Amino acid sequence: MNTVKILVPVLVLAGLLMIAACSSPAVTGIKVHIQNGEYQDAIHLADSVIAGSEAENPEVWYWRGRAFSFMMDWEGSAESFKTAYELDPSYASSIINYWPSFYNAAANYVEADRIDEAVAMLKTGMEIVPERPEFDQMLGQIALNAGEKQEALDYFLESVALAEVRIATLQGRYEAETDPALQEQILEQLDRMTSSIVLSSFNAGAILKSFYFATEDEAEKADYVERAIAVYQKGIQTDPSNADLMTGLAEIYILEERYEDALAIYDNALEAINQGVEDGWISPEDATAMRANVLLTRGFTFIEMERYDEGIQALEECRVTLGDTYQVLAMIGHANFVMENYDESLDIMTQLTQMDGLTAEEYANAWYMMYANYIRQERDNDALQAIQAAIQYDGDNPDYYEFLAQTYSTLGRNAQAMEAMEKAQSLRSQQ
Repeated sequence: MNTVKILVPVLVLAGLLMIAACSSPAVTGIKVHIQNGEYQDAIHLADSVIAGSEAENPEVWYWRGRAFSFMMDWEGSAESFKTAYELDPSYASSIINYWPSFYNAAANYVEADRIDEAVAMLKTGMEIVPERPEFDQMLGQIALNAGEKQEALDYFLESVALAEVRIATLQGRYEAETDPALQEQILEQLDRMTSSIVLSSFNAGAILKSFYFATEDEAEKADYVERAIAVYQKGIQTDPSNADLMTGLAEIYILEERYEDALAIYDNALEAINQGVEDGWISPEDATAMRANVLLTRGFTFIEMERYDEGIQALEECRVTLGDTYQVLAMIGHANFVMENYDESLDIMTQLTQMDGLTAEEYANAWYMMYANYIRQERDNDALQAIQAAIQYDGDNPDYYEFLAQTYSTLGRNAQAMEAMEKAQSLRSQQ
């Protein structure tokens, strides 16, 4: 299954914006330095007059921010723009095109693990330029990294809403624009907004799915599923070719046992990948990996539908690209087990138990499947060794101790069976 994606913030260069105003001699000097590309001199002059009589002049701070932005010093730029805004909120209209300074400064703070400062910077940016979805998106990622899923969800949904408004505005501008160069710039902005909606929709859907698994309340489960479907569908409506969103939606359909709907989504995803290659925005190498991931979840769907032969076929195709990963092999082994192909299942599970780098839970699951196969084949001594190995990796699992007790009983080792059952009951009482 897909995991929530985390955006790596990319530095964005702010464009130039000239404003007409009656300026002090110092501000005029700062502008001349900037015009000549003498950005450090402009900052030095600004600092000197700030230390003197113009500390409360927002125009000085504004042009100081401009100079820093040319040097890609995002902290200096953002802090200067922030001060200009605090001194005179009307400067928001001049600062609006320099929103990347706040975003990039926050990205640098995140990189340096200065999270509180990043959050403060993003909220400042939101206050000055509230229509930018990028701020909510990064705040959502920060909240998600901190384990604050509900807060992250709220930010991601707000980011989607803001990006939708932005797209509508840009589409209007594009239709009214006749300059091909400006049309191209607008298209680039539309692409960025589309990517923003896709990422925030994917993350929001993944969070809602995690809420689904975290609750036992059926009404809450139904609500989370309905909301996740709406989020994924909205993202797909924005980008009908996005395979990640389609796969996320298909996984929700699987939870609802809407398998035919899920399979239709996978078919659409594969078509979208092929179209992306044809259009040139997906490389053949990336397309191969993307198809494999779709086939992985498609194979899982077939298995859930008890269409095991088709499931194994899809997984074997996926295996060619992804290799012998735990997820692929475990699904193939499970399918063979259900089809009563016990020897084939044992071969796969043996391979898993001998792999390096698995988690303790994955090793335990592999040994448990070994146990299940041996039990079906009535190889009780082998089953005993397998369930003991599973317990070594997951010693707090009461189910494993119950299986151990049953196996001891089958082998006539009643005292050990009773001991294992007491352990199982003790573990259950602690849950």
